[in-house]
Amino acid sequence: MVSLPRLVPGIIARNARLKLAALGLAVFLWALLRTTEPTTGVNVFTVPVRAQIADLAWALEGDPQPAAVQVRLRGPTEELIRIARDGTTLRVPVDSVWSADTLVELRRDWVVLGGATGLVVEDVAPPAVRLTLQPMLSAVLPLEVVTSGELDEGVALAAPLTPDPQNIRVRGPAHRIRVLESVRLRPLDLRDVTESGAYAVAVDTTGLGDLSVTPLNTTVGVRVEPEVTRLLADVPVVVEGDIDGSYEVMPSVIEVQLAGARTPVNGTRPEEVRAVVALEPVAGLEPGQTEVGSITFQGVPPLVRVLSVDADSILVRRTAP
Repeated sequence: MVSLPRLVPGIIARNARLKLAALGLAVFLWALLRTTEPTTGVNVFTVPVRAQIADLAWALEGDPQPAAVQVRLRGPTEELIRIARDGTTLRVPVDSVWSADTLVELRRDWVVLGGATGLVVEDVAPPAVRLTLQPMLSAVLPLEVVTSGELDEGVALAAPLTPDPQNIRVRGPAHRIRVLESVRLRPLDLRDVTESGAYAVAVDTTGLGDLSVTPLNTTVGVRVEPEVTRLLADVPVVVEGDIDGSYEVMPSVIEVQLAGARTPVNGTRPEEVRAVVALEPVAGLEPGQTEVGSITFQGVPPLVRVLSVDADSILVRRTAP
């Protein structure tokens, strides 16, 4: 008969590798179960509030009050750790606005959990936030062309600078839109203009702040021609508003030299050109008194300049009370 002490080592040694593998697998499964066993906890997080205004006639003015709330979450520890690391928000959807000052009751399902499983929002404090909103307005405004520099010598603008499109759509707070009359373009440098054509120019958004502008880019049509001069003789000199012939002007006609692009200069109608003395400086004259008057010109087309006149001064005499 074989004794028990001699038998036990034999039993242990039989299929030793298989037995060791089974033991190792059992230990691994035990450790895996220990590490994957869910643990739960509760934590309080400070969460920023984000309002989403779906009503296009209104926009949020400033941050919600308060701008952050306390959210108590319960769930798996690893998910709480992830929220602590990545952060989250509480989104307040506003589909329609009834008042510029709105108090919104907060809902727990507005807390963004980012697909986390097992997390439960237990409480949100405070339970409401106040939103201050402002009415929005959309308007179509004309574009204003601005220039810098000068054209090369010998050429001149033959037509007004025209943006394309001529109008622009601007959207923003109503009180700011209502005070706008136009929107300026960035200056077009005339030193870069060498020929007629369309030149790309961006909208000048300086000072517009958060106003929405569409489009942001446009073109400006430029037409240039050779510069010419033209002499007009016998241009009449008149006193502004003198329909009764109460004033005598000396000289009564002058010679005027015009300059500009060929088309507008040649298109000037001499019979429409007048040298006009302002009435206000001579209105207080007594009959027989004389005053030197300054003149401006009527009937001269835009883009045409008056280079010179043949009279250094215009004398005006009151002839009748």
